[in-house]
Amino acid sequence: MKKRILALLITAAMLGGLFAACTDTTPPAPPLEEQEPDLVPASDLPLETPEAILAFSQALFRGVLDLDNQNPVISPLSAYYVLAMTALGAGGETAAEFQALLGREPATLARDLHALTASLSATNGGTDLNIAGGVWTDDTFTIHPEFAALLEEYFDAPAESLDFGDPETVRIINTWVYEQTHGLIEDFLSSISQNDMMLLVNTLYFRGQWAEAFHPMTAFDGMFYPADGIGVEAGFLSTHSVPLFVSVTDRYEAVSLPYDDDRLAFLLVRPTDRADVREFAASFDLAETLTSLEIHDSVQVRMPMLDLTFESELNLLLEQMGLRSAFHDLAEFPDLTTGDESLLITSVFQKVRLLVDEEGTEAAAATGVMIGATSIDLNQLNLTFDTPYLYVIYDMELGIPLFIGILENPAL
Repeated sequence: MKKRILALLITAAMLGGLFAACTDTTPPAPPLEEQEPDLVPASDLPLETPEAILAFSQALFRGVLDLDNQNPVISPLSAYYVLAMTALGAGGETAAEFQALLGREPATLARDLHALTASLSATNGGTDLNIAGGVWTDDTFTIHPEFAALLEEYFDAPAESLDFGDPETVRIINTWVYEQTHGLIEDFLSSISQNDMMLLVNTLYFRGQWAEAFHPMTAFDGMFYPADGIGVEAGFLSTHSVPLFVSVTDRYEAVSLPYDDDRLAFLLVRPTDRADVREFAASFDLAETLTSLEIHDSVQVRMPMLDLTFESELNLLLEQMGLRSAFHDLAEFPDLTTGDESLLITSVFQKVRLLVDEEGTEAAAATGVMIGATSIDLNQLNLTFDTPYLYVIYDMELGIPLFIGILENPAL
C-alpha cells in the first residue's frame, strides 16, 4: 500500500471553500468522455457549518499542542463528526454546551454533515476519501429509537448490540475500525469497562496522489534540525521546479502541494528565523495563510518523508473548550436511551496514522466517544478531603481518642 499523509488543516479550510483558487496548478482535465462524475459541491453547505468546523479545528489543535507530546497530529474533522453524533442525544445544559462547542444546532448540523460526507466522498483523480460512523451498545442497554434513527439516517451508523462484558466485542469493534481505515488503525479499543454502555466511532480515511509527483530518484538523505539545533538524519523528498502557490512573509514560509483530484492539497508552513514552532502554531490562522498564497512559476520543495502514529485522550481538552457537564454525574443525555440509566461520557479518544512518500499521501483517523452509566444519587453528599484536616482515632463506646493529628501536606 502506497504511503501518503492526510492534509488535515487543508481539508478543514476546503470545507469553507477557501482553497478553490489552488486548482489552477493541476494538470489539464482528461477528455470529457473520460472524466469522472462531478463532485458534490461543498458550496451547497450553509457557510456557518464550514466556519464552525474550522473554528473547532483550530481550537482543538491548539489544545493538543498544550499536551506537549512530540509530533502531535489530530483529525479535527473526525472528532467533530463523532461529537456531532453524540450531541443528538444530549439535552438541557449538556446540549447547550455541545452547541457552543460545535457552533451549530445538533439536528441542523447532522443534516449538514450528511451533505458534507457526500461531497467529500465524491472524489476525482487518484483520491480515495471515506468517512464512516459506527455505534455499538451493550446488550443490556436500550438505545432510544429516534436517536438510533438519526444516527443511521445522517451518519450511516446503525447501532449494533453486543455483550460489552465479552472480550470478543473489543475484537469486533477493532476489526471494523481496521477495515474502515484500510489497515492503518490497529487496536483502536483496548478494553471496555463494566459501566460502559455505548461507543460511538467516526473513522476518516484518505489516500491521494500528488498532482506533481515526487520522482523516486529525487528522494535523498538529508539533515533535519529540531529546536535544540542538533541535526538528525531523515529521508527527504524533492519536487521538480514547478508552479506552486506560496507565501513568504517575515513570519513564515508556506507552500501548497495539490493532489490530482483538483480539490485537496497539503500545506506546509515553516516559521522563519527558527522561531518556536509551537508558539507559532498557537496563533496560526489557517484562513489568513491561505488567502496570502500566490502563484510562483518556479518552486522546488524539499520535505521529509513521514510515517507517524499519534494517540490522544481528549476529555480534559474538551472540558477546557466548554464541554463540561457531559463528563460528570449531572450530564444530560435524555435522548440516548429509553431506560432510566444516568449517562455520561467516560472517554473521548483518537488514533491517527499518517504517511507521506514520493507518490502521494495516505492517512487515517478513528475517534471514539464512550458513554457510561453513572452511579449517581441525587441525595448523595460528596466530601473531598483535599485541604489540611484534623483526624482522630477513637473509641466509639467511650468516646475517647487514641490518636489525634492534623494533615497539612501528604507529600512531606
